[in-house]
Amino acid sequence: MSNRLRRILAVSAATLMLSTTLATTATAETSVDHGDAANATAVVDALVLRPAGFMSLVMGVTLFALSAPIVLITRPHEIGRPFKQLVVRPAKYIWVDPLGEH
Repeated sequence: MSNRLRRILAVSAATLMLSTTLATTATAETSVDHGDAANATAVVDALVLRPAGFMSLVMGVTLFALSAPIVLITRPHEIGRPFKQLVVRPAKYIWVDPLGEH
């Protein structure tokens, strides 16, 4: 390995270690104002987490449709387990759980 590559790797590793150390220190010293934090969680939930939950539901339905024949052939009495994990939980998160709870 060349000296230049070693230097680049050493600087990159030192930068990563220093940035994680500073990030944890900065996080430990911050205080939370509950007035804006309660509204921010609902906004993040509505704008980021719910669309991600919807994509999870779409992927879950797809995966369930692909795995259902295999489960029905091998263990038909356990078809509810993948259905609950892949379809029911994301659907419940999207349409039943209140905003800002996650």
